Amino acid sequence: MNHAKIIFLSILLSLTIIARADNPPPGKEQSDFLAKRTDDNMLRGTFNSYCSYLYAVHNVSIHTESSEINSAPLDSIIPEFYKPTWRELFDVIAIQTKSVWSYDSTRNYWVFSKPEKPKVYYEIAPAKNWTKSDSGLYVGYHPTIAPVGMDIYILGTYSSDDPGGASELNKKLEEFFAVNFARPFKGNITPQDMKNVKIGDYQALHFEIKAPSGIIWRQWAIVYEGKAFVIVSAIKPEHDAEIYPDAQKMLQSFKILR
Repeated sequence: MNHAKIIFLSILLSLTIIARADNPPPGKEQSDFLAKRTDDNMLRGTFNSYCSYLYAVHNVSIHTESSEINSAPLDSIIPEFYKPTWRELFDVIAIQTKSVWSYDSTRNYWVFSKPEKPKVYYEIAPAKNWTKSDSGLYVGYHPTIAPVGMDIYILGTYSSDDPGGASELNKKLEEFFAVNFARPFKGNITPQDMKNVKIGDYQALHFEIKAPSGIIWRQWAIVYEGKAFVIVSAIKPEHDAEIYPDAQKMLQSFKILR
């Protein structure tokens, strides 16, 4: 083998090594992206309009073939103080659009689609003769004698980069969600105005008040291992003795799925 050919093969080998180093195994690039945090935590508009926003501002492409998902409104529920990972942000979008998401390597974007079966984030034993309605962000349970009985809001999953800070983050999130749900009924409310109670296996921050309309408003904020929920109950006083015992039984059966 002549000297020139040896030099050529050495250069080619070097380029191959560089190419392998710059191109991680399939899936690693996407996994690394999903683990990164973004300071853009404000969901806005519909899924369709948010697609355009993400692409224009972050060069992140999400897509759906479903007209129902495309037109679904997005609510900004993530606290301003929290920077979600892209995985967590996508999960919040999926909750609100009742979808699941995956990466399409052929088209290089994230696809949101309707699952064969609705994704389940918790378990609960509904009271007898109560009906269920799934709105994405929350699931409503309704007794026969009233339009509202109990709603369970699914508020996403949160994480701390410091394992030692997880407990502190859970408490901060619990107080944030509890105050934000209660503020329409008591503008100057603080976590100190609420009670720590037990709901099944979980600690919850509880608040109860008689609303200006006369409705009895009750709420429980739960954040367990980063998974956030707020359970609310709005009952007319004349129905409270009949409805609330059933709601309490349902509360005690509440179980967060991993």
